[in-house]
Amino acid sequence: MPRIVPSTIRPPEGPIEVRPAVTGDAGALHALMDGIYQEDAWFVGDGPPDVRTLAGKIRSLDPSRAMLLVAEMHPGRAYHELIGWIEVRRLGYRRVEHVATLTLAVAARARRRGVGRMLLRAVEPWARRVGVLKLRLDVRAGNEAAIALYEAEGFEREGVERGLVRDEAGFEDNLIYGKFLTPEVTGEPDR
Repeated sequence: MPRIVPSTIRPPEGPIEVRPAVTGDAGALHALMDGIYQEDAWFVGDGPPDVRTLAGKIRSLDPSRAMLLVAEMHPGRAYHELIGWIEVRRLGYRRVEHVATLTLAVAARARRRGVGRMLLRAVEPWARRVGVLKLRLDVRAGNEAAIALYEAEGFEREGVERGLVRDEAGFEDNLIYGKFLTPEVTGEPDR
């Protein structure tokens, strides 16, 4: 798969490249995920997969069914780091395989600099190429920055799972968002 290099967004710290993850990224990806999970504010799960599991996941990706991209700051230089990732997977059943679910996260120090937007936009060409007609995602109701990004990129709120997340602070809703990639498919009844 060719490297995806958006040229319009350059945060102050240097160039960023969005590219497909490779098995050699597993350690850095685990560290990135672990840092975000430790914030204990964005995900439902308790932590990332271990490095070996991540490497196996990357190695076994079927490019017609799933994609895992990483955002790398200072690509090709002696000092480089992963600062974000997006994973997108088509649903497994024939009747819903036109839908893909995505997970997106950006390191705290790289947020609000366009990295999440770069990752989201990098997914759509793949989705269209493999026949995905709709992207969907889950986001915790308190994640206002992510919600603003998703809505700015054309995602619409489709549902709420009340009190899905429980932690020391209490209960939090899970919001379901979707984006149709083609105007013909909206789920609206014909009139």
